[in-house]
Amino acid sequence: MIRLKSSLLALSLLTASPLFAQTNITGDWDVTVVSPQGTNTTPVTFTQEGDKVSGMFKSAQGTLPFEGGKMAGDDLTFTFTITTQGMQLPITLTGKVTGATMAGKADFGGFAEGEWTAKRAAATTQTSTATTTTTTTTTTTTVATGTGFGGKWDVMLKTPAGDMPANATLSDTNGKVTGTFGSQLGEVPVEGTAEGKALKMTMVAQTPQGDMTVVMTGDLDGDNIVNGKAEVSGLGSMEWSAKRIKQ
Repeated sequence: MIRLKSSLLALSLLTASPLFAQTNITGDWDVTVVSPQGTNTTPVTFTQEGDKVSGMFKSAQGTLPFEGGKMAGDDLTFTFTITTQGMQLPITLTGKVTGATMAGKADFGGFAEGEWTAKRAAATTQTSTATTTTTTTTTTTTVATGTGFGGKWDVMLKTPAGDMPANATLSDTNGKVTGTFGSQLGEVPVEGTAEGKALKMTMVAQTPQGDMTVVMTGDLDGDNIVNGKAEVSGLGSMEWSAKRIKQ
């Protein structure tokens, strides 16, 4: 009788185990995020151990690792952080896994919301890890230091994640402003206008989630730029200031 009860108990546990099985998303997925900047699809490799999830985004700008994700049954939550123009922006994706697909909501650092979906990459697809070499071409530009907005500048952006340093090299010719803007994300070209002491310039930052347009305005006060406002497409505005580098 005892042996029979033990056998029935073991059988019931084996039968019931699928009900408590944890969904496992380990493997390669194609993740599509719909943000205020548009729709972008990026290959992502997930690694799951129990309810802990980590992974790696693989975009044209390079790889972006993340960790700290959670899987509760079929519900997935994970966060990755991108850096754009010196600003760190956490993006949190929450959703539900249904077989070989996922779908849910995206939160862009509390500034905006979007949606996302994913599908498991075909089993026959072999993913190879390639080393991407980025070649930076340095262009020597003659800048009229101290004339209008021309010169090299130390820039400070006030972001939700704290103060973020950056730099700019600008040329101001007859009210036309051109140059480069450098941050942790790299250098991007800028162009704009100067009307008296008022500056307006535009740049496009390349992030793992697509291009992000930034419009910066400010006022010249000697060797300082004050009253700076940076409008980041889809994410709102932040303050910035700059100080001319003496040469």
